[in-house]
Amino acid sequence: MFRVTLLTSASIRASASTARNIFSKGARTASSTATDEPIKRLTEQSMCQNLRQMEYAVRGMVVIKADEINQQLKESPGSFPFDHIVYTNIGNPHSVGQKPLTWPRQVMALVDLPMEGGIDHPIVSSMFPADAIERAKLVKEGLGGHGSGAYTHSQGPMMFREEICRFIEERDGLEKGAAIENNIFMTNGASAGIEMILNALIADPSR
Repeated sequence: MFRVTLLTSASIRASASTARNIFSKGARTASSTATDEPIKRLTEQSMCQNLRQMEYAVRGMVVIKADEINQQLKESPGSFPFDHIVYTNIGNPHSVGQKPLTWPRQVMALVDLPMEGGIDHPIVSSMFPADAIERAKLVKEGLGGHGSGAYTHSQGPMMFREEICRFIEERDGLEKGAAIENNIFMTNGASAGIEMILNALIADPSR
């Protein structure tokens, strides 16, 4: 169950005042004698040590060294037998020369634009291909006509999840209805999805 709290200017001021009082009290407690009850605080020692000691391969020692060399190349051109660094530690095709895909950008441009400046513009057909216009109309319909600036369902718009299900069924040779829309969670990139799964896996069952 979710609780929605409406914040007014008065409640925000009251919260700020409470926060200042807590901060002042904490400051006084920190300066008290050692016999007082210790205050809770986040330090390098009190935080999760696994988090401190973790290694992230995408930003590991090789990339750190590459950053150092890249900075040296800017400050002292000719200091190495090459003039630039090509980063291949992450999937970033545009950084190594891949040209942007035109059609998805055309569709997103029309989705982002207001109706009168985009798909309903009198000369839109002379600026965008017909298939991009039709797809943008479909996307806007799936977004409830609000464009890309409004909140959607937390799992992603239903129409998009239905399309994902049909794609999975066709790709994997499944019968229609085998993929279930309510089992689909659309995320803001792979990292967000991985974070959601990890949060579920490491949850403390006692809480």
